[in-house]
Order: sequence, then C-alpha cells, then structure tokens
Amino acid sequence: MNQEETQIKHNKSQGYNKKFPKPLIYNNFPAPLDMMEIKAEKDKGFWRSFIDYWKNLGKQIKRIFKKDKTEVDLFTGTKVEDVFGIPTNVAAEIEDIYLTFKNPANPKEKNLVLRGPSLKIYEGKIHALIGESGSGKSVITSLLYGLTGSNAIIEGGKIRLYGLEVQNFTTYNWEKSKLRGRIISAVFQNPMSILDPTMKVGNQIMEGMLVNKLVKSKKEAYSESLKYLKLTKINNPEEIMKKYPHELSGGMIQRVAIASIVSLKPKILVMDEPTTALDPTVQALVLDIIRELQETFNIAIAFITHDLGVVASISDFINIMYAGQIVESGTKEEILYNAQHPYTWGLITSMPDYNRGERLQVIRGAVPSNLNNIEGDAFAVRNDYALNVDFLGEPPMYQISPTHFVKSNLLNEQAPEYEPPKVIRKLWNKYDETLKSIYGDNFLVDNSVYDHYKQKADKHNEIATELNDERQSILEKRNNPENGGDVPSKKTDTESNNSAKKAYKTANKGKVSMFFDKYYGDSNGGINE
Repeated sequence: MNQEETQIKHNKSQGYNKKFPKPLIYNNFPAPLDMMEIKAEKDKGFWRSFIDYWKNLGKQIKRIFKKDKTEVDLFTGTKVEDVFGIPTNVAAEIEDIYLTFKNPANPKEKNLVLRGPSLKIYEGKIHALIGESGSGKSVITSLLYGLTGSNAIIEGGKIRLYGLEVQNFTTYNWEKSKLRGRIISAVFQNPMSILDPTMKVGNQIMEGMLVNKLVKSKKEAYSESLKYLKLTKINNPEEIMKKYPHELSGGMIQRVAIASIVSLKPKILVMDEPTTALDPTVQALVLDIIRELQETFNIAIAFITHDLGVVASISDFINIMYAGQIVESGTKEEILYNAQHPYTWGLITSMPDYNRGERLQVIRGAVPSNLNNIEGDAFAVRNDYALNVDFLGEPPMYQISPTHFVKSNLLNEQAPEYEPPKVIRKLWNKYDETLKSIYGDNFLVDNSVYDHYKQKADKHNEIATELNDERQSILEKRNNPENGGDVPSKKTDTESNNSAKKAYKTANKGKVSMFFDKYYGDSNGGINE
C-alpha cells in the first residue's frame, strides 16, 4: 500500500473507531445536596450595609486607576488528549454541571435546567449539539461565555476554557479577563442581534479589532476587514463596508457577522443555529464558509442545530441532548450510522434523508418541562423500548468505543433482546461493513486498549460509590432523631428537606464531609471558591 492509499484509509477511519468487546459502565455521580432550596437573604442592617457600600466604592476606585487587575493564567492547564491518533488540546470542558434558574413568577421556586451533563470540545474540531427545543443546548453552551442570565445558579460541576475554571466568574471577571471575544465568541440565529443598526458594517468590524488591539491603525483595520469579508465569500467587500445592516439580505448579514467575529481570532466559537433562518442555497454557502474558516484558523466550534442533514455535512463529533442531559455522544459516523439510544433513533427515523421508502416516524409526546421533578429516565415515558428499571432510576452512561457513550439501559448485559427500527438496522449493517473494510474482521479494540479504558471506568465508579455513600450518610444523619433530625413524615419534598437541613445544622453545626465538599462545594449546594 503506497503513502497516498495509507492516507486515504487513515482519513476514512477517523470517525470509525474499533468497538469494545463489552460496554463499560460509568455510574452517575449524585446531584448536589439542597440545590432546589431557595436561600433567603438576610437583612444586613444599617451599619453592615454602610460598610459594604464604602468597600465596594473603594474597589471601583481601584479599578479606575487600574490598581486592581484580574490576572488570567490561560493555556498553562490545558489538557491534551489523543483524537484520531493526533494529540489535541481540549479547548473547552463542561463536567457534571447542574444549573438552576430562579423562577421570576415565583421567588420561592427554582427550575432545574441542566442535570449533570459533561461535554468536551476539542481544538480544531466541530462539535454538534442536537435535540428538540427545550433540551438545554443553548443553555449549556452559554455557560462557556458567561451569559446564562442573572437568575441562573450553577449548583455544581466545573467549566473550563483551556484548563481555566470559569464557573465562579462574576460579570467583572468576564469583562476584565477579556475571554469573550478573544478566546470565545458566539454567532446567533438572528445576526441583527449582533450588529448595531445605526453603524455601517465596516466600522463595526474595524471597531472590534481596534478595541482588542489586534491592529495598530484604522488603515490596518480597514484592510483586515476587507480580508475577512473576502474569506466569507463576499464579492464586493468595499461596497458592503459602506452599508448599514438593514441594507443587506439575511444571508449577507450572517456572513458579515461571522467575518466580524472571526476577525477577533477566537479559539472557540459557539454557533447557535446560524443557518436556521436561511434558505437552502445560502445555508449551504454559509456551511462551506464555516468549515473553511474552522480549518484555516483551527477554531473549536460548538454547533447547535435541529437539522441532522446540516450535522452530516459539517460536524466531527455529535452530542445528543434531551431534558438537560447528553444521552449519546460520539463521532459523526458513530451517531449517524451506529446510534444506540432510542431518542437518537427517533431523530434519525423522522428525517426523510434517512427514511426513504419508509413511513416517516415521529417521537410521541414532548420534552418534559424543567418545572417537573423528573424521576428515572427522562425519555422513558416517550420511549417504546423503555424497560421497567427506566421508570425507577436514571440510567448510567455506557461506553462502547473510545469515543461513543450512550445513556441507555438497553446496553446493560441483563437487558432483554430488542429489535431497533428497520432504518436503524440498515445503518448498523452499513457501519459494520465499513469497519470491516478498514480493519478487517478484527474490528474490536486490543485488550490493552480496553483495559486502559476499564481502569478509567473503575476509578470513576469508585468515586461515584464514595460520593453516593457520603450523600446517603448525610441524609441519614439529618433524619436521625438522635442527632436532632426530623423523622420522615408525609410532607412535601421541599418541606422535608428544609426541616431536615435545619435540624442537621443544629446538631452538626453545618459540617459535612470534606470528601463531598471537594466535588460539590459547600453543603448548601454552592461552589467552592
């Protein structure tokens, strides 16, 4: 085999990983304690308010004279992982994140929006997030640039940009660190929300580069603006620079917005359905532009969409979201041709491109509201393949290849035999044929590779067991009458939790295990500084 044939085979095999001989199980970490409790704000009193006022004023004066600087140590803690045989930086990472929103209509209520999903975004790769409206796609990516809203509360978990933890960043931290714009940027569905309608588009592109000191003069900013407009395939950039946003078409505005953002040279780009409002021909053009820019500047992209057709043409990795969780993730080929979760099956069989000659399928019901208290598998009530155990507890995560993870009990060795839809079976056969054409009959990973991942799973499960035992011990102490706790009674969950917590604090002075604190912050569900 010559060098060219070897390269072609390597490129083809990138998304087709060898399978594990047996799925590995990753048990769930417990949710943070008391995360749904509303903490009442105590009245500080006159003197405490007076002192705090002058302290805050002093901080503002220091900031004005640049005596109080926020030093951000970036890139030193960057993780490097093997992706398709190449060492690759982990650009962004979300780990076991729990996020709630205060209900503006009811101050005594919080809504749980993200329920422990984890996500990695690799440098130079496009990661697609797919799911129905209300699945949490936009919320989880907004955590990466700190614009979740003033009523959002991170109850537990970690958020990292090139190894830098940002889950505790305040608005001031985000502004002073200048991570937004230089390190991470976003393109939204409506480009008019990005552009100022009172300014010519050329001035807006130039302003971003001048403010961030990426250019030394207006002349240089002008020439750079023309360059980026040409990269987005705008034929007459000089004329476009002189126009206002309302004078351009939707597709043209979207390309100008992309040029404006990419001109700041971000390393991570969140694209929240950037092609949804465009017609098919312009959509194809914008997708080509995104792929070319990503390859040219080695940008890590999180691409949010409902369209599997778009995903098939642009993504490297796919994450399927449902009810605030990632239920399946893997390479593009693993998800589109070897899907294992019934929800992913439903998304695929509802697409005409994948269901030719067959009756289109629909997923009955709707995504559960975050107002509901979800028990068990959130998809169980809509799932024709649901098992009894799915209604009792949340499924663990199963790993079936180095990159393929599935949150479904159908992969448990004790699960009964099942037959997926006909369309899915055809895709499975096609996937296995491709694996055999690449690897031959031996398309299972070597024992040494499997043992490596098994050790990681065992370590994860050991920590999960300790955390769950710790949580159970805390709850037992709270409810133990000998420790001053309340005996469980017929109260609502919130009332029981509140009374148990109050009694436990009285008896134990609010102390909980240091091991539990290490992973979930303080005993009130907060995040340690």
